[in-house]
Amino acid sequence: MRRPGAWRVAASRLIHADRWIRLRADHCITPEGAVLDPYYVLEYADWVHVVAVTDDDRLVVNHQYRHGAGCVHLELPGGVMDATDVGPLEAAARELREETGFAAREFRHITSLSPNSATHTNRIHIVLALGAYADGAQSLDAGEEIAVELMALAEIPALISSGAFVQAAHVASLMVALQGIGRMRFVPMDASGA
Repeated sequence: MRRPGAWRVAASRLIHADRWIRLRADHCITPEGAVLDPYYVLEYADWVHVVAVTDDDRLVVNHQYRHGAGCVHLELPGGVMDATDVGPLEAAARELREETGFAAREFRHITSLSPNSATHTNRIHIVLALGAYADGAQSLDAGEEIAVELMALAEIPALISSGAFVQAAHVASLMVALQGIGRMRFVPMDASGA
């Protein structure tokens, strides 16, 4: 099997840029010679998702309205990494405090994933915050209205299955981080499919 090769970018033009996003249109040519023009690419800053767990095995979650989906749903604390953040751990601590008023004794970077490798240039840094505890008031940005709730870790798989967490990247972050601390397991099926 021949593996696919990288596309060549013959030209690129900026379509839109502001403090949140840059949109560019690339003129791409595949290794087989197919031309894809325009091919739109979204240039976002990196994001951080915080999987914050208390000492009594509760997950810190947000209820927040998301305009794209047009609904309020469950999310992890997190957001855009600021240019002043030294790295994902500092960004995670800042976002956790701002959105929830919580802090944590320990922050661990679990992994970094692409939110959509077809069109996005950024990464999502998944950070586990252990020993989470209430440590003050929220410090929300304009347009943010966040209700914070603590949920038992045992409830999380059912909430994921029911669609209570609508954002696919939040589900992936939850699953990877909770597996990392032994609270969720990916179990391969045997040859019979069981």
